[in-house]
Amino acid sequence: MTLDPFAPGTFPMTPSADASPVGAPPSGGADFSRTETTHDIAASARNLRGLLAPYDLVIVPGLHDSGPRHWQSHWHALLPSRRVRQADWDRPRWDMWVTGLERTLAHCHRPVVFVAHSLGAVLVARWGQQQTRVRVAGALLVAPADLRGPRARQVPALRDFAFPSSSPLPFPARIIASTNDEWLSPRRAGAFAAAWDAPLITAGRLGHIGNTSPVGTWAQGLDWFRDFLATLPPPGDVPAGNAPAGDIALNGIPARGRHHA
Repeated sequence: MTLDPFAPGTFPMTPSADASPVGAPPSGGADFSRTETTHDIAASARNLRGLLAPYDLVIVPGLHDSGPRHWQSHWHALLPSRRVRQADWDRPRWDMWVTGLERTLAHCHRPVVFVAHSLGAVLVARWGQQQTRVRVAGALLVAPADLRGPRARQVPALRDFAFPSSSPLPFPARIIASTNDEWLSPRRAGAFAAAWDAPLITAGRLGHIGNTSPVGTWAQGLDWFRDFLATLPPPGDVPAGNAPAGDIALNGIPARGRHHA
């Protein structure tokens, strides 16, 4: 019997090697946030603009949108990018949020790189597992909301939002998670990383890394994004989505296993 790592109680007590944090110190307890300066941010932005030149960067906020002080809003101002707009940020419906995502993607003509947060990360993961048209180069998934966790269960509007399957994502991805996120426990973050075949970066004690997290422009996040971009395949090698019919799991039921190098 194949266990679904997304089902409550089936995630590993000890993360597998596939879910090992990227760049975590031996102690595992350090806070990776660093002091940012105007010079740091400007230098990072220049570097990132060069790395992003072959791609279309798409920023995908989560529940309630990302406010003006959210790191996603800072990144949108710093980097050439498109930002997904949703008709209703507070009462998300899966079909409507997919429409909002694809409306943005219709303006993209190069391989897409996603920077997604919270419910936006869930949207990108689930959509990516079933779409077959868009060339996705990679996705940075920050604090993906655990829709089966205790915090999400307190939000009735999330009950019908489609949950990603436990199959590997069909594009390179990296997950960033904090150690004290009420929307995503460290063990569930490890389970997501193993299921999606996406390395996990431990960000220290940053909460949900959202509107109320004091990260500013999040210089450390920009550095991790730069490192991730450096691992992506050349744009000419990026295929269109490759989820075959019948290979998508519904409501967390495991789909047929796939491995993506």
